[in-house]
Parts: sequence; C-alpha cells; structure tokens
Amino acid sequence: MRRPGGAAYKRAVTELAVVCDFDGTATLLDLGDEISRHFCGSEYLALQKKLFLEGKLDTRSIIQSIYTPIRAGEAEVVAFALQAAKLRPGFPELIAAARDRGAPFYLASGGLRQYVEAVIAAHLAPALRGYVQVRANEAVFSPGGLRVEFPGDAQSRALGCKVCGSCKRVAIAEARRSGAKYVLGIGDGFADRCLVKFADRTFAREDSYLHRYCRENHLDCTPFTDLFGAADAVRSWPKGT
Repeated sequence: MRRPGGAAYKRAVTELAVVCDFDGTATLLDLGDEISRHFCGSEYLALQKKLFLEGKLDTRSIIQSIYTPIRAGEAEVVAFALQAAKLRPGFPELIAAARDRGAPFYLASGGLRQYVEAVIAAHLAPALRGYVQVRANEAVFSPGGLRVEFPGDAQSRALGCKVCGSCKRVAIAEARRSGAKYVLGIGDGFADRCLVKFADRTFAREDSYLHRYCRENHLDCTPFTDLFGAADAVRSWPKGT
C-alpha cells in the first residue's frame, strides 16, 4: 500500500474533499480499544478511560496509555487487528463516490498507522485503497512497551489545537490548500469535535460521543449507522449540500 501522500491516482481539480475518521467510523469496532483490551486487559482499558473522563489524562496521554504495556511485536498486533476488523457498510461505496467525483479522500485517525494501513489493504480492492490518503499516529514497538509518536502534532498546534495530537483540522487544512472549498467530515469520537467545527458538513455516528456533543452544543450534523448516506451526499454534491 502506498504511504501517506503517495496517491495512486492523478486527482482532478475539485472543490470537494472528504475527511473520514477510522476507528468506530470506517470500522464497526474501535480497533485501538480492541487491541488494548486484548493485550492489556479489559480492566486496564477501563481504568484509562476513567482517568480520561476524570480529566487526569488528556487526549494524547490516553492514546499513549492504552498501548503502553503492550510487549507484542508489530506483526502480532497487526494480525489481531486484521482478525477483529470489520468495515462499516457503505465505507467502500463512500471511497468510490469520492474517487468518481475526483474528491480527495483523507482517512484521518488518532489510531496507529500500522493497523490502519493493514486493514485498508486487506479489506479494500486495490482500485479503492490506492485512493485513500492515510493520516495517523505511528507505533514504535519495543520489548519495553509500545510507544506512540504523533507526526501531526506540530501542525495541530500550529493550527490552534493543543488537545488532539493528531487533529482532524490538519487534514481539513490540507484539503483546503489543495483547492477544496467544501469539506465533508465523518466521525464519532472525542477528537472529532474539531472535525465538526471545521468541516462544512459533518456526519456523526448515531448515539456516539460526537453525536451527543453536537446535540448538546446545537451543532448541525447528520447521524448515521452506515455510510451509504454519506456516499450519496458525495455523489449529489453540490445539489445535496
């Protein structure tokens, strides 16, 4: 699979772009949580989430902490992710709709590049996976534990976000620099708060953290359980905006 920035297609100039979350959005399960639960235990994962909700861990800290005890190597972790992964219905159709419109497709994730790319490579046809531009964190595996690096952290901070570590607004800014005047965002979690603030339209997974956040803060969003509706929105843009 081509690395981020190495698109396999010559993209047409377009005013539309898609920025989509991965864990719990493109996939049915949050694979980061599943990896932590499998290798570190359910009680450990629950404790990290409790500390996060209590404000004792920020976003970058919990992204690191859920993986810190993992001593397994990359191959073992990726193999587990591939076994656990199931794409959300409509995700391939969403990518195909973006490709057919010439709209850049950014898969922006707070997860780990290694499992994100492996799942995409295993579950998407080559004609689709070559169109996806992955923006994710980096896992450094060692016998002393798994360490997370945040390649997008400096850009996130430069754009005003000191919370996410891998802020979705970085992908949105990249899309706008490439000529997109309209960005469709799709997400479900805490880090997707920045997505809904900076995208022009947001799809939020029904009953997710993002969906509740939008309701509580009177932010427009379109709830989803599958991604066929988002694919239709891409196909019908700008009429369907």
